[in-house]
Amino acid sequence: MEIFLQYWGGAGYFLAKVLLVRAEFVEKDRNLRLVGWFVYLLGLPAWVILLASRQNWIAAAIETAGVPAIILGIVMAWKQNDNPNKIIDWGIRIFTCLMILFGVSYSIYTFNGIRTFPQILEIIIIFGYLASNYLLAKRNPFAWLMFMTGLISMSILMYIQDKPILSIQQLISLI
Repeated sequence: MEIFLQYWGGAGYFLAKVLLVRAEFVEKDRNLRLVGWFVYLLGLPAWVILLASRQNWIAAAIETAGVPAIILGIVMAWKQNDNPNKIIDWGIRIFTCLMILFGVSYSIYTFNGIRTFPQILEIIIIFGYLASNYLLAKRNPFAWLMFMTGLISMSILMYIQDKPILSIQQLISLI
């Protein structure tokens, strides 16, 4: 089952990244962005299951917190609008902060503090993943630098937790 989840999550995220990057370089990008965001959303459950199964509570919370930003990306691509409603924008920020707080708190509770290397990687992933999703939805090019930080950290985490398919997928995503 774990191998299936690695292929599902890895394929979904890789395809989403390819589509979203490609959308940056075409004039009529609406369809690429829509499909990219939908594929991203479809790959998400596999990641959450895999991360939670290894008690990576921070990373699992991060993935879950990304859902509103992904939905924002879908809505903004559908409407072809780069400026989200301020209330929705703030709602996503608050939800994201609450999920980070929940993930970090539960991880600290589970491990009696920040005591493991995977926890440190997960904290680095927080900044890379959430900032990149939010900035990407708003078409800010800085999003890709944040994605790189998250990809490298997630690749290391997957490698040390014996998930080679996802580790390699994360590194290939850098290209």
